[in-house]
Amino acid sequence: MSRRLRRVGPAFYRAAARGNVGATNREWSFRMHAVEIRLPDWLAAMTLPGAPASDEACLRLALAAARGNVERKSGGPFGAVVRAEATGEVVGVGVNLAQPTGNPVLHAETVAITMASAALKAGGAFTLFTSCEPCIMCLGASHWAGFRRIVSAATKADAEAIGFSEGSGTAELRSEMAARGVAFEDGFLREEGAAVLQLYASGGGVIYGPRD
Repeated sequence: MSRRLRRVGPAFYRAAARGNVGATNREWSFRMHAVEIRLPDWLAAMTLPGAPASDEACLRLALAAARGNVERKSGGPFGAVVRAEATGEVVGVGVNLAQPTGNPVLHAETVAITMASAALKAGGAFTLFTSCEPCIMCLGASHWAGFRRIVSAATKADAEAIGFSEGSGTAELRSEMAARGVAFEDGFLREEGAAVLQLYASGGGVIYGPRD
């Protein structure tokens, strides 16, 4: 049975912290205001594949999210999905929100991981599906999330071909993760993933992040 993303939980994740910090030569305080990560309404209402969801269904969902983000101009050309292996249930979906929010850490993978945080905390094996091979930041987040598999469509080279700087160090971290038993499957539906990137570039999408 299919379902909508709203059943994963609220369409946002809120975290807030407050505190006072003292110093020997001065007193000062700070407050971290509430941070809200809200999925675009169209994504929150998207119908999810029923469990157990296949690899292809999960990756196509990530690609549909990425394409939808481009077509609706609600963010960057990337989408990601987290699946629980015990049940085959999709427990998190994300798109890149870095440009519209001004928050550089809100890549599709980190948003999907955040949406899946309750399931990840409960434990078990999880797979990450991404419309494009993770950049160094998202690969690091995947390392800490403890994914057993990472399945990607477009490659790092495809993202860099339209101007994104994906960061060095991914090869080294991938090697360390693979040594721990993490499986990487790249280039599954690559043409479709690369097509989303090209659609973004041809439409004048902003190439955000570090530039030369």
